[in-house]
Amino acid sequence: MIDKVARQLTFMDKSHEPSEGFSSSTVKSWMVEYTVTVDDEENRHLSLILADDMGDIHEHLLTELRKMYKSSTKVDVTVHRIEPVSTNTDSLFFEGMYSP
Repeated sequence: MIDKVARQLTFMDKSHEPSEGFSSSTVKSWMVEYTVTVDDEENRHLSLILADDMGDIHEHLLTELRKMYKSSTKVDVTVHRIEPVSTNTDSLFFEGMYSP
């Protein structure tokens, strides 16, 4: 015998107002160049990180470092460069460089 269970469904309103402190920023690509020193060995890295701001970049970089160096007890990191990636290219730089 199957009992029918009556339940009430509730739906959220489709209209949503963002919070006061919320700013709708776009996610950018950031190039981060850094050096990691572990046990007197230096490793140079270049990472592409998708982030909103510097705090988000920092968080993603720490996550990346934890994944790569999880067995190390001490890791020294020197960040050399953090720059937004621009997709605007000047076609004149490539004029005559390629011919099929």
